Amino acid sequence: MKYIKGFDTIRAIAVLTVIVGHWGPSFKTGSVGDAISSSLIQDGRFGVILFFVLSGYLITSILLNEKIKNTEGKHFTIIKNFFARRALRIFPIYYLVVLLFYIINDPFVRSNIGYFLTYTSNLPPYWTDQPNILSHTWSLSVEEQFYLIWPWLIILMPKKYIKHVLFLAIIIGLASKYYVLYVLHHHYPVLVFNCFDSFGVGGLYAWIRLDSERCRKFERGFVAVLPFLLFISWKISHVDGVKIFVMYDRFLDSIIGIALIMFVLKNKNEWIRKYILENRALNFIGKISYGIYLYHFTFSAAYENFSFYLTNKIPSLSIILLNPVLSYCLKFSSLILLCWLSFRFIEQPIMRLKKKFEYT
Repeated sequence: MKYIKGFDTIRAIAVLTVIVGHWGPSFKTGSVGDAISSSLIQDGRFGVILFFVLSGYLITSILLNEKIKNTEGKHFTIIKNFFARRALRIFPIYYLVVLLFYIINDPFVRSNIGYFLTYTSNLPPYWTDQPNILSHTWSLSVEEQFYLIWPWLIILMPKKYIKHVLFLAIIIGLASKYYVLYVLHHHYPVLVFNCFDSFGVGGLYAWIRLDSERCRKFERGFVAVLPFLLFISWKISHVDGVKIFVMYDRFLDSIIGIALIMFVLKNKNEWIRKYILENRALNFIGKISYGIYLYHFTFSAAYENFSFYLTNKIPSLSIILLNPVLSYCLKFSSLILLCWLSFRFIEQPIMRLKKKFEYT
């Protein structure tokens, strides 16, 4: 599939909203910053959903294109190569982090190592409703579980039923999320089926784009309807705790994700392309976004502990380390450096092995 720089910008937006959602900065209650943060960034949920929608779109696009090109019935070869390419991308640094926390004898990781080794780390927070040192890996487990399920559905399903599978995935995602939140009263709808609506929305747009006339009609209608959906969201934003409104708000995140993907694919403005979609800084952050997401949660705690140690040993450093703005910038810069080193010396060399598993 052709590399599109604008998708790295979407990844950058997604991971930056997660960073701000988890790290702050915190704004005074009632301030403009607090209103923007609570509505757009929240706890980083939008960034995670954006990753899911983009994954749904890209993975479904790849699989559908290979399904169409495959005239020799080598379905299992496509699925095998898909699994191999995904493993080369996501396994190395994930298992590196898990191994690190096992070696330093983190009690939660030690007692739940089976979940982390099998990419089912979304189950402990679902069962206990409690966070842990690697809580954020729930979304990586959901992605991996999605990868295990999706290729079989897309590759082996007859073409005429693909759209029905995608609509069913959206319905399952919404219904199961509602059930977990409002029937079982869990705080964390982190099972893979709870996220099928986001993957399904992305996949549905990939299917729509296979036919130019179908795509034209959809995009024309989408552009007309999206402002109305956003207006409804604005009007009901003051309603807190009403189930149908909360579910609408969550589903709207996926719709906005499609709007961003569509914007990247349809944009013809040279200034936007050059300075936003192909912005070097955003593209760079997007390229290393997997590492940023994987490392950021635990890196923050390590940074705070190390800062506390340094200010006790070298009091003069407190001018920087105790200054909220300077310390935040230093922490973020250090994270970016760590993720670049990880990408350059661990991830990139391993990803070169993908050429051994080309689809065609």
